[in-house]
Amino acid sequence: MLDSLGLESKYFTSEQKWGLLHTLWLGGDAEEQLFNNGWCQLHIRPYVTGWIPEERDEPQDTWLEVSLLFLTVEIENPKDEIKSLLWGIMKKFSDKFPDSSGVYLTNEVTDGKPWEVLTYGEEGIWEFDAAILPKYLSFDYKDYPADEMFTKINEHSIFVARNAIWQTEPWLIID
Repeated sequence: MLDSLGLESKYFTSEQKWGLLHTLWLGGDAEEQLFNNGWCQLHIRPYVTGWIPEERDEPQDTWLEVSLLFLTVEIENPKDEIKSLLWGIMKKFSDKFPDSSGVYLTNEVTDGKPWEVLTYGEEGIWEFDAAILPKYLSFDYKDYPADEMFTKINEHSIFVARNAIWQTEPWLIID
């Protein structure tokens, strides 16, 4: 997946160095990389978090979170071309991993929160700026805040984007 974005993927090989922090495994020694698609440049750092049952009572399964960390200053007030690029990256991940728990665009404060809510039943299921969710999560996301979110549902996915950030449905930009 990272290769298709022109990013170095050796970070996700068996040589990955993991460190245990409390109850989760972290792999964060990747260096920031410049993503350049010709008309837009973003600095991206791949990051991985893993949860294993042996280290925590819940979840009962092994989970792996693959994150692309962007410089906040480059995406905090995104222009249309940045929005299109971010949504396109989200769509690539969603297409490549259709059975995942979703692809989310979050800020640093809410990073990982949507997954935690699904896993542990906590509050804050809508704490993200955009998401592409698998259809099997439609029950969990049925009561969306219509005044705050754009939504679209097709046969495979649920598309959601925060009105205040996107101003228009991002899936219309690339569809």
